Amino acid sequence: MNLGINCRYNDLLKKEVIANLKQENIKFVEIRKLPREINHEELEFIKNKFGYSIHASFEDLKIRLFPKLHYSKKGIKEVERDIDFAVALNVKELVIHGGAFFRGYIRLSKIIKRNIGLNIFLDLFIKTFGPMLKRADEKGIKIVMENCYPCFLFGRSSDIIYLKERLPFLGFCLDLAHSEIYNQTDDFMKLNIDHIHITDNNKKSDQHLKIGDGSINFKEFFGKFKDKNYNKKIIVECEELQDSIDSINRLKILKAF
Repeated sequence: MNLGINCRYNDLLKKEVIANLKQENIKFVEIRKLPREINHEELEFIKNKFGYSIHASFEDLKIRLFPKLHYSKKGIKEVERDIDFAVALNVKELVIHGGAFFRGYIRLSKIIKRNIGLNIFLDLFIKTFGPMLKRADEKGIKIVMENCYPCFLFGRSSDIIYLKERLPFLGFCLDLAHSEIYNQTDDFMKLNIDHIHITDNNKKSDQHLKIGDGSINFKEFFGKFKDKNYNKKIIVECEELQDSIDSINRLKILKAF
């Protein structure tokens, strides 16, 4: 298993941060919070320092109802930009979310206890992002869909299966913190996993705690990953860089891997 950490783009530009990560023997870094434009001098500075993946932007990845069903233009442009970054930096994986529904849909689904027309939204994702994600795949970048909350797209294992049937090049990123909150881990573990995110929490909200500060039994889950012969990346994605580093050190003490 290849353990790594996530890191804000601006932090990665600091020599002292890179030196610290090297000292901690960190080999894999997932970059988040990308700038609006590519600065090639900055990319040359960080290139080849680590094995990279990128977490695509998702804050503006929202599904709008009016004047017709569509993703926000800002969200689409951000994904396009993140793909450009991934190509320029020669990253191995790009993690992507599915986006947020409009609130009325979630409220209606809860009332009648059915996901009316959920495939309409999945098809919208395919139509909107399929071509650009395919181009990224052709550049050697593995696109992995992250399981989100059930009120978001990719919130169910059936969402992942539906998309992979139509876009077979897509992979799956298991976010263990998300799946544990909603008691979905066993369901998602049945899928082929290409990338993993971990943080700890109280199994009630996504707190992004250090490993060991919450309620998740990581020794148990690392055992399950071994049983699946999982040998790809596991990214610790705490909010603060030092918390992610501390988490890896705690996992070493637990002999979780």
